[in-house]
Amino acid sequence: MTIQVSTLGYLLLGTLGAVAMVYLIITLHKVSQVLTKVNKIIDDNESNINKLATSLPKASENIVSLSENLKDVSEVITETTASAIETKEHIGDYVETIKDIVEIIRKVFFKWGCRTK
Repeated sequence: MTIQVSTLGYLLLGTLGAVAMVYLIITLHKVSQVLTKVNKIIDDNESNINKLATSLPKASENIVSLSENLKDVSEVITETTASAIETKEHIGDYVETIKDIVEIIRKVFFKWGCRTK
């Protein structure tokens, strides 16, 4: 009894096909289980999903409003910083003026103090 190579090849292909079919069936079963779990999760959370879907437009409007407010605040901060820098530059001038006034007052009182003695 001899076995032809073609018969051996068909036997090997048939075995591989059967193994592939079993693997495919197992994979499809696992995918079906996953889809069942996903469907259950969606069913359990359907009301939450609907609430989320209805609140998304309002949330996006709030985000736009918030970004506009942040832009306005950023502009105010920039203006305030510029004013603070300008004020800092003028403080030196004000201090010099006050020092001059104090010096004049000190000289006036010192001269009067010397005359009364």
